[in-house]
Amino acid sequence: MAKQASIDEAATPRQRLSENFEMSPRLIRIHQFKISPFCDKIRRVLHVKGEPYEIVEIPVSGALSVRELNPSGKLPVLEHGGRFVSDSTDIAHYLEEEFPEPPLVPSDPHERGLCHVLEDWADESLYFYEMTLRFTRPHNAARFTPDLLASDPPWAQRLIAPAIPWMMRRTTRGQGVGRKSDAELERDVERHVAALAGLLGDEEWLVGRALSLADLSVYAQLSCIALTDEGAKIVAAHPTVAAWLARVDAASQPR
Repeated sequence: MAKQASIDEAATPRQRLSENFEMSPRLIRIHQFKISPFCDKIRRVLHVKGEPYEIVEIPVSGALSVRELNPSGKLPVLEHGGRFVSDSTDIAHYLEEEFPEPPLVPSDPHERGLCHVLEDWADESLYFYEMTLRFTRPHNAARFTPDLLASDPPWAQRLIAPAIPWMMRRTTRGQGVGRKSDAELERDVERHVAALAGLLGDEEWLVGRALSLADLSVYAQLSCIALTDEGAKIVAAHPTVAAWLARVDAASQPR
């Protein structure tokens, strides 16, 4: 399903576009950090849609070049038909319009509204919990930072790795979650997971009777939380949520 692009590391993103895009004008290309939950969300949207795509992995040391694709400097960025679309929500809705089957955004107004609220909760709240857990706690930072820097050259890994916890802590403290104590943060995560269990009840999916963008969005963040020992323990205490995570993962694998 996904193919790693052959990339000239010295070229800018716009130069890469001009060199490669003529061969396949309708190719879907994702510029990404693989470890990002937002990038995982978009890959899973494409898997469900059954659309092939190409990956352009951006090293952390090359992050400034992303501003050529997206002035905000954030990933993922979708490249398709000569267009660049940024922000995972905008990308998901763009893909829904371009490739409407199977639908991931409900047509029913009530369900569509709930889908939006859950996606926003995942993107704007759960994200900061996963970032804090994975990259600001020393034992987790030591585990996940090598994955974050996997596409960087050795010299960049040596220079950047020590700064990652500080950079992430500055971001999460500015947002607020990073100012909580460890106990407070884990209590919040427990509340979020318990609320998710209550919302699911006996249902298979978060909204309606089919997989939706809400499921993929919440999965992308919560699966990262569950990769930590702290998060795994909380999720394991809620079998309904653990089963839902496995169900969403199975439903959004490459076809």
